[in-house]
Amino acid sequence: GLMHPFSPRGKLIHFGQSALEQSKVLVEAAAKHRPACVLRDHLYRVALSDKNVDQLKDTASKYPELATWMSKEDLHNHVGIDCLGGLKLSNGCQVIHVPTYLEGLLEEIKMKAKDLTNGSSVKWEVIKPNDHQELNQKLKSFDSVILSAGSGLLHNHFIESDSLPVQLVRGQSIEIGLSTKEKKSFIENDAVLCGKYISPLPFSTQDTDPQASTMQRYVIGATHEFKNTLLTAPEVIEELRSRTYQFAPHLWDEGVIDKITHGVRMQSNRGAFGRMPIIGQCRPEAAGTELNHEHMWLFTGLSSRGLIYHAIFGKWLANGVLHDNENLLENEFEQFDWWRRK
Repeated sequence: GLMHPFSPRGKLIHFGQSALEQSKVLVEAAAKHRPACVLRDHLYRVALSDKNVDQLKDTASKYPELATWMSKEDLHNHVGIDCLGGLKLSNGCQVIHVPTYLEGLLEEIKMKAKDLTNGSSVKWEVIKPNDHQELNQKLKSFDSVILSAGSGLLHNHFIESDSLPVQLVRGQSIEIGLSTKEKKSFIENDAVLCGKYISPLPFSTQDTDPQASTMQRYVIGATHEFKNTLLTAPEVIEELRSRTYQFAPHLWDEGVIDKITHGVRMQSNRGAFGRMPIIGQCRPEAAGTELNHEHMWLFTGLSSRGLIYHAIFGKWLANGVLHDNENLLENEFEQFDWWRRK
């Protein structure tokens, strides 16, 4: 995941700087337990047109603490990218390996629970969602419930698909390996935003192939698919290659595609503040859900901005849940319930 507070045009997203600061706090906490969750402490966004050059230069001028403009000569000489120029994003803008980050975050939560004097504990438990009646019985043992499964909320019919202002958008990415003997010609193993993205992956510690330790792996993504029919593997490869080849020709020419992964984003509709997460109390009658709990909340719709928004919106939501008072969310974001408004 690429954590940064800017739109493709270099605009600071709503709550961007404060969101980045909150996310940095959680990443630092997780990294105490899983240092490998931070893959890089910077990333690059390259300009795709002359107009984009002007936009990104303006970003560097307005936010010099986060963004540094690099000319096309600088990027070619120091990073190995051939383009019109771009931004180096740093000072909290990072490349995060999300599965490792979540492991570290869970360890931090468990440690915090042990420090409490009331016998608190944290348990990760997998509950099969097929039987909603059984799940309702299970949820009765909890004081509060937060529904935060992203697109799974709709796929598993926890809530009705027309009850939220969202779209389900499928994304497919490829994972590609490059021999470490060959990688010196590539972009110094850095992450690049270029309309799509190219990002390094950690070495696999579970791979039994003796050559795995000499392979640097990357992820290139992602498609945006709105139709019910998935793009085929050749179609995915062609789309991603056409959008990224100029920035990493050596990776495409010399690398070996390991696999194609896919997921489904719960993408909120664009509003006055861009695409905002969905937080607040979940009212069963409005959501069309069979789940029924007196203190049930929603946290979803983060889509591709999960890393930048999860900490700040999660903090606001946690405060509302702990005090059983949704009005506290309004103190932080007056239009937090935008998703309920017609």
